[in-house]
Amino acid sequence: MKPFCGGQLLDAQQSPFGAALTPYQCLQYALNKPGVMTVLPGIADRQQLRQVLGFLEAPADAMGKCVYCKHCHPCPAGLDVALINKYYDLSRLGDGLAREHYLTLEKQAGNRVGCGHCDGRCPFHVAQSSRMQEILSYFGA
Repeated sequence: MKPFCGGQLLDAQQSPFGAALTPYQCLQYALNKPGVMTVLPGIADRQQLRQVLGFLEAPADAMGKCVYCKHCHPCPAGLDVALINKYYDLSRLGDGLAREHYLTLEKQAGNRVGCGHCDGRCPFHVAQSSRMQEILSYFGA
């Protein structure tokens, strides 16, 4: 599997997630897909090879950030976990419309059931169940 999708995932303008992923996030995302045993990133020179091999000793900050990939779906409670996260992140950056969009969702962070399904499926090791509590506190709904 080619983890960078021809560089698309590394570019916020082209990424289907609406955000640029780090090379380590791309590798982890690809490796977490069902049935994938290995990935083959394109390497142009030794520097890129060293960077990709750095994945094996990646720092913890390479993980733990939601990129709205929807690996956590489907939610047993029917939450759109990725969209809830996106509205939260945008709202915290000052986007007032994101708050309004969140408040019009059919199911919000408060509808979670705490099953942990999303935690176990996240390729970036985001603790979504605790993040939903954080989002609930932020929006108050």
